[in-house]
Amino acid sequence: MAEKDLIKENNRLREKLDPRYKKVYEDILVYIRVNTSTRSHETEAVLNTLLKQIIQTQREGKSIESVTGEDYKAYADSLVKELPRRNLWRLAAFLALILVGLNLIFDYMIQILFRLIDSAALTTTVVSIPFILEIVITASLGIGFIYTLFYAFSQVAFKDWPAWKEYGLYFLIGAGFFLVYLLIDRFLASIDSGPSFEMNMFLIVLLGIILTILGFMGIFNKK
Repeated sequence: MAEKDLIKENNRLREKLDPRYKKVYEDILVYIRVNTSTRSHETEAVLNTLLKQIIQTQREGKSIESVTGEDYKAYADSLVKELPRRNLWRLAAFLALILVGLNLIFDYMIQILFRLIDSAALTTTVVSIPFILEIVITASLGIGFIYTLFYAFSQVAFKDWPAWKEYGLYFLIGAGFFLVYLLIDRFLASIDSGPSFEMNMFLIVLLGIILTILGFMGIFNKK
């Protein structure tokens, strides 16, 4: 069966699950999605088999543990081992491109807006050292954020946590990285050394757009 047909059938079969079975299946589904490559025929085939096994178990009135065992995470890990793994370095690198690109776009578009209001020149003095450091640090923080988020998810997966506690953890991780970024950005703004040159702000925005597009192209590339 083609991958698209498997996806449609899996969505249809999922709706046949009772709430208890559906909750466990969806936890396993998310865990597999996070740890394996997207758009994988093998992944959809494994999920299809799992759904059919759970539906059969449900019809027989057995517990879902008769399929998965008592340790849901161990069972999910056994499935992940047989599937194409997600290249987390690749994902993090392209997300870093997007973060750097968006940072340049919003930062300099705001400056352009104020310059237009004041009828000021649309050029800026770019100090090379802090400019390059900001790009490198933004990319590094982006990669660190993705790895930390994935690690946190793998640790809390299948734990009986209330939604506010789990999402609160993810929020704290995001807020922590954002705070570190603000502190570093404040420090970089105080650096005024190294070669400098005048540059049109629209060219910097264009650079940001190119980096953002490259990042999205890399993420959504099926290869």
